[in-house]
This record gives sequence, structure tokens and C-alpha cells, in this order.
Amino acid sequence: MLERTQERSWLSWLGGKTGTQLHGAQKALAQWAIVDDYNAILDMRCSDVALLRYLSQKFSLRACGIVDSAQQARALQDDMPDAEIFCARKEDIPWRDKCFDAVFYHMDKSEGEDCGFLKEAIRVLKPNGQLLIAVHGLPEILCGAAEMAGVGDMEGHLKPHSLLKEMENVSFSDVSYRLSMPFVGIAMGWKRNEGGSNGNGEKYTI
Repeated sequence: MLERTQERSWLSWLGGKTGTQLHGAQKALAQWAIVDDYNAILDMRCSDVALLRYLSQKFSLRACGIVDSAQQARALQDDMPDAEIFCARKEDIPWRDKCFDAVFYHMDKSEGEDCGFLKEAIRVLKPNGQLLIAVHGLPEILCGAAEMAGVGDMEGHLKPHSLLKEMENVSFSDVSYRLSMPFVGIAMGWKRNEGGSNGNGEKYTI
């Protein structure tokens, strides 16, 4: 398992050695992911397999992803045959309860308050599993300044503190938000190994 300082050095080394290229949100997710050999990971917005491949090149992983269309699923499966890529809704993930060690999601601020996917994320996470959400857009302080100055319409844009509150509402613990780079923030939380709600009004115990 990598510490943060080790991981950033590894990201630079791996990108240069393998030629795997990540965009900003994927790079931010990889920097903050806590994964290890024999973990199972899920990309809930698998626009390409770059993040799954990136992590699989360092660790022996079960790499999974969901996409919006069957055609895209077939294309990505061809691109990374060892991965499990399926067409599915993020609110209806086609894997059983408690099967992933880490779940990733890339969320545009324009998605507003649509956080329904959080219930499914906590359902499929193992106890002590990690959820990482990359939020792409202007930092909140700049959004507020633009709104006050009347030079931008920030209505409907997701606010980090609102996202963290939604995560806590479905029983994620130790939630936090970090500005990973100028236009990408990372919200993270953990499904802790104790009794609590699974987001569906039911209790889970280990």
C-alpha cells in the first residue's frame, strides 16, 4: 500500500515508463486511492480504461467499470480484456453487496445535487472500503466570488460541503474534500467496519 508522497513519485514514474496517460480527474483519483494487491476496484464512470489500467499496472487487481451504452462497454472490454466492463446505471450497479475495496466516480459540478449513486456505492463497498469522487469545475471560493460579482451563474452547481453532507447521510465516515489541482477536487469517504445504515434504511454489521 502506498503513502501519499510515494504515490505521487510512482505516478510520475509509471506515466513515463508505460505511456499510460490520465486526464486531470483520473490523475487526482489515482493520487488519493488507497489500493493494494488483490483488491477489487470499480470505476462508476468509465469513459475509458485509463484509470483501471493505470492501477492494474502497479497492483494485481480485479478491475471493473460501468458505462452508459453496450457499444461503449464492448469497445472498452476490447481495449482491456482483463477488466469487467458492463453497461449499467450508476444507481443500479450489477455487482453484489460488499465486493469492492475502492469505488471511483468523476462528477461534474453541473450534475448539481444528484447524489443518488451514493447509496449504490456504499452497498457494493466492503467494510473499510474507500469512495473517491473527482469533482471537476471551479474551486468553490471562485464560484462564490463569481456569483457575488454577477459574472457567472452558479445555480445548480454542486457545492463540496453539500456533497460531503450527502455522503454522511448514507453513512460514509471520515469524509473530506481536497483540492487536488486547480480545477479538480476530491471528495472521499469510508464505509467503516461497524454497524450503520447501508443507505437503504437497513443496518449492516460485520
